[in-house]
Amino acid sequence: MTILMVVPMALVMLLFMQKMYRNRGKNNIIIIAGVLLFTASFVMLRTQAYIDDERYMEAMIPHHSSAILSSEHADLKDPEVQALSRQIIESQKREIEQMKDILKRMEDK
Repeated sequence: MTILMVVPMALVMLLFMQKMYRNRGKNNIIIIAGVLLFTASFVMLRTQAYIDDERYMEAMIPHHSSAILSSEHADLKDPEVQALSRQIIESQKREIEQMKDILKRMEDK
């Protein structure tokens, strides 16, 4: 994820500060490498390359925690939406506990 933010920043910097970085050859190498690195990172993120069961669980726990936080602090008026929010909080908490149990089981192997 960091690469997906740093590479565009570097490319924008090169484009807006061309007079500062006068070596066109090096600039072109940086641009080409940046585009390739960005593309590879994007593809790996979208395909979840190198994500195994444990990494998946470790990433999903904060994701679920964020859903709980959003649901707890939302200023909801509609009763149906409020009920849904409560259901989300309950289900996400259960799923977090389930994921923690699974992670513990995986670590104990």
